[in-house]
Amino acid sequence: MKKLLMFAAVVAAMTLHAALTPATLFSDHCVLQRGKKLPVWGKADPGATVTVAFAGQEKKAKADANGRWRVDLDPLEVSCEPREMKIAAEGATREEIVLKDVVVGVVWLCGGQSNMTFQMWPAPRIGQQAGREMNGYYDVMLTDAPLVRGVSMPQCWSAEEKDHDTLKWFTFTPANAKNGMTFSGAAWHFAVRLNQALKIPVGVIESAWGGSCIETWIPPDGYAASENFKEFATRKVITESTPEEIAQAKKKGKKSSRHQQPRACWNAMIYPLAPYGIEGAIWYQGCTNRGRWQQYYEMLTALRNGWAKRFEVEDMPFFLCQITPYSYGKTEATDAGDTQIREEMERFGRSNGNNVGCAILSDIGELDCIHPGDKRTVGTRLAALALNRIYGKKELKCDAPVFDKAVLSADGKHVTLSFQNVEGWCMKGAYEPRFELAGADGTYKAVKSVIKADVKTIDLKVPDGLQPTGVAYMRKSCVHGFLKNEAGLPLGPFRGTVEAASK
Repeated sequence: MKKLLMFAAVVAAMTLHAALTPATLFSDHCVLQRGKKLPVWGKADPGATVTVAFAGQEKKAKADANGRWRVDLDPLEVSCEPREMKIAAEGATREEIVLKDVVVGVVWLCGGQSNMTFQMWPAPRIGQQAGREMNGYYDVMLTDAPLVRGVSMPQCWSAEEKDHDTLKWFTFTPANAKNGMTFSGAAWHFAVRLNQALKIPVGVIESAWGGSCIETWIPPDGYAASENFKEFATRKVITESTPEEIAQAKKKGKKSSRHQQPRACWNAMIYPLAPYGIEGAIWYQGCTNRGRWQQYYEMLTALRNGWAKRFEVEDMPFFLCQITPYSYGKTEATDAGDTQIREEMERFGRSNGNNVGCAILSDIGELDCIHPGDKRTVGTRLAALALNRIYGKKELKCDAPVFDKAVLSADGKHVTLSFQNVEGWCMKGAYEPRFELAGADGTYKAVKSVIKADVKTIDLKVPDGLQPTGVAYMRKSCVHGFLKNEAGLPLGPFRGTVEAASK
């Protein structure tokens, strides 16, 4: 009986304290962000003194009434040396956690929907565009980069902001091929390119969900500062599906989920990560928001600003992907307006200063598949933006051509287009760019173009009887764009007005 009482007392004592728990990203093999104040936080006994020791620093904090604690390490220098971080708590009991193989470099958050979760080695698929690269098997098996590391957040959502269990980082080595094969292809190639160029540790955090809308990823801070979506900052996240939603999901062979609501994925998939030290974010999403393209620019602003505030990164670097051409079940004769959200993405990328950019992907889409397999190009173009804009690699061209203006000749026989970010055009093969001109009635007509490799401008031939007022390129979503500048970066879709020739 005495032993039973002693055992019960021990159990009772154990239940009175919360085990020391660092935040979800602090685990073996993690990469810490260089050059910035570095938050380290978690939970412990209320009132416990927590000590974090790393790289010669030792910082202390006292856990609050809810057991939460945080210390801020001073900015760290890059280090490829595997070191230990020790986290100890003095409370009802003394606890210590030792994180092994911790390095210091740059860390990027990678978010979006299915094209961000698209794996390095998906199941092979044969389709109309079967010639395109569909796997990264050899990339994974032949890459031995122990200083490049990744971590994935499981897909989950919540009505309220909540913490998550500890995640496990893995190194980009053949020994971890199982992890590499299922990791985000875009994030994998992005990280490897950065590491190759910078020769420092690189960490990438994948937190994305296929089919998700942008609204679900925006934090309340982002909504509160927006002009038109303030109500989403406090709108209740509903947990129960309606009978109609359940029936609709069942019809599609899926389970009903409310994860598409504003803040739902933020609450469970991004909130637990902040304010982990990051350099910035890459973003690949938009297909789900095509029908609400008019809102997308403001939504992107709310997303970036909200993440910047929660991760405590001023003017946060943010590089997004323009969604690729895809038919969406439409015929070429249908003008479904899908191009417009791509135009908004490009506009966001060039309108928010040096730390924001958009990777144009008009040349890698697969018209019969919404998930193009060539994620090497995606990651490389995102890396080029980061290397040029953030890491000083100014010699590396990263900007795709941007339409500037269209001017009608005095005789009305041709329209001359001018562009930014073009020194010359790459034009080989039989590809005919999809340029169109429209008259006062708004009806577009396909026109012939005159393109020369050593000339920055492009001339469009005006059909007889047409008095052009508008110009467009790749106006429909189900056409490719292979017109590229001297760096091999493609021109994306655009629409514009035609100016009269100056007298």
